[in-house]
Amino acid sequence: MRRRILLVTSAIVAAIAVACVPNDLPTFPGGPGTDSPVDPGAANTNLLGFNKAIEVTPLLRSQPLPEPVSASAVVGPLGGTLSLPSAGLLVVVPPLALPSEQKITVTAVAGSNVAYEFAPHGLKFNLPLVVTQNLSGTQASRNGLVNPLSLFAGYYPDSTKQTSITESLNVNVNLLNQVATFSVWHFSGYILASGRE
Repeated sequence: MRRRILLVTSAIVAAIAVACVPNDLPTFPGGPGTDSPVDPGAANTNLLGFNKAIEVTPLLRSQPLPEPVSASAVVGPLGGTLSLPSAGLLVVVPPLALPSEQKITVTAVAGSNVAYEFAPHGLKFNLPLVVTQNLSGTQASRNGLVNPLSLFAGYYPDSTKQTSITESLNVNVNLLNQVATFSVWHFSGYILASGRE
């Protein structure tokens, strides 16, 4: 009976998370892999890990952020959202992703790179968070220099080297609504990129 309740609750959570983004966005694959090492950066299943860090070409903003922009919220078992309108970011924490209340923070890094620091670093979730980036105001906007379908997200372990990633995550792009969406199972630094150097 308890398992049935958990399955029903999980289905409801997934429906709520999907309802928070445009309806025609694809959904994301499964949960944490069974072979994941202890490193919190390895907790995503929709990623490609590398033997060593690789350099990527970052997606750039049309207008650099003059200073970091942050938002914080206390989120618990009911879920919640974090939004950075000036950076074009929305983070949806689905219900049951966290077992208890936790203060979480997202910071858009100053400058041109579409990069973010999520805190506390290493915080893991029971269900994936949905991260949505508005592409208008970036090189991947309509008539921009970057093909939005080439985008991927990268996990960078060192905040001083944002373009040096150790993992790559799939990004789903909605061309009509000009948004890119990816899922994360843990908090750390993430950057949107359009290629490898």
